[in-house]
Amino acid sequence: MGRFAHFFVMRCYRLAIGVSASLGNAKAQGWLDMRIGNIERVRLATKSLLPNEKWVWFHCASVGEFEQAQPVMKAMRQQDNSLRFMLTFYSPSGWGSFAKWQPDWWRQRDVAAALPLDTPAAVRRFLNALTPEKALVPAVQLLALSKYEVWPELIRQVKPHARIALFAGHVIAGCWPFRTFGGFYRGAWRKLDKVLVQSDSSVVELGRWNVEAKIGGDPRFDRVLEAAEASRIQPDDECVRWLSNRTCLVVGSAWEAESKIAQSAWMPGHACIVVPHEWDQNWAKQQQRAWQERGAKAIIWSELRGKNASAILPDADVILLDAMGQLMHIYGVGQLALVGGGFGKGVHNTLEPAAHGLPIWVGPKVGRFAEVQGLSDADALTVASDERHCINLLREAWSDVDRLKKRGLAARNYATENAGAGAKIAKHLMGLLAR
Repeated sequence: MGRFAHFFVMRCYRLAIGVSASLGNAKAQGWLDMRIGNIERVRLATKSLLPNEKWVWFHCASVGEFEQAQPVMKAMRQQDNSLRFMLTFYSPSGWGSFAKWQPDWWRQRDVAAALPLDTPAAVRRFLNALTPEKALVPAVQLLALSKYEVWPELIRQVKPHARIALFAGHVIAGCWPFRTFGGFYRGAWRKLDKVLVQSDSSVVELGRWNVEAKIGGDPRFDRVLEAAEASRIQPDDECVRWLSNRTCLVVGSAWEAESKIAQSAWMPGHACIVVPHEWDQNWAKQQQRAWQERGAKAIIWSELRGKNASAILPDADVILLDAMGQLMHIYGVGQLALVGGGFGKGVHNTLEPAAHGLPIWVGPKVGRFAEVQGLSDADALTVASDERHCINLLREAWSDVDRLKKRGLAARNYATENAGAGAKIAKHLMGLLAR
């Protein structure tokens, strides 16, 4: 695919977004909404720059990539508190999450914005908004891209004015654009001033395509360990009381498959907390009835904690946790985890339960995630071949407390051993700023 084909795809994508939004698609409408007033927001923030100040620009596709960026940005701020951060998102989920939960190192003088569509005109308008009055070039010192957010037109226009780096990269042989017809996009990778990846395998694969890379690690380990420690210091005492020494399965980012597996694997005397990946107003009631048919009493989080965060939880076997931002914290009260997505398009975040010291079970769709292999090699994670296999594995494990503790310790050790990437990457990026 060449340059003109890329622009054609971008315009078709924009048209599809507009059509989907007009038909009521909430995600498409969110993509449009986050770009309302975007240029003016960036222009006003740039106008507030002091003489000689320039943006240190981090771009993340969505929530997961921002989890990788946070430890890096925090470490850079600790080294130089005068840095002005600009943070852009492509997805409305990332934008919405950041709007609700801003980290303590974020400053009022920083700015969050939406990344423009990767076309010449849209990128040019955005960079014009980053150009101070009477200046000739955008006030950008560094553009840091998370994981695989390599946009050819953005890189082409930013490259003459700022250093560009990619961090926490993860490249798999045969995956786009490192295969036939991906030459235009690989050319954008070669324009990067620095490429920092998670593993040796990514270094080797990029080397096959003449892209030089170094290992920087995965800063998500830093992020999840920090969050797990915060949960340990301030646990949800009411959830601990509710468990009453029962062994608890936390089903994180659950889809229908994982919900049904948990229901089939449950046995009286055990506890379960189900946190869905997505839900609507009917989800909790439907799940409550399904658990009741299995002989388990399920309570709905929003009905109890929606208005009173310290409400007492009544006796029950299951909590249906229909609230945003609770999953990382709730892993802290569990003893084993079933992580969703592995029976669908791909498994979700397995590092969060690992940081809390929980052994993990997932479905077979795990091919793109290096940490899944690492946790499996450490005997901390089990990949089930199908739903029936997963049910049998969980039934066997749920009552084996000693085995759960041993595998949970292996999970925690794996996370701890891989920590430190945030500071390491920050050092590389600060080196680019110094030039």
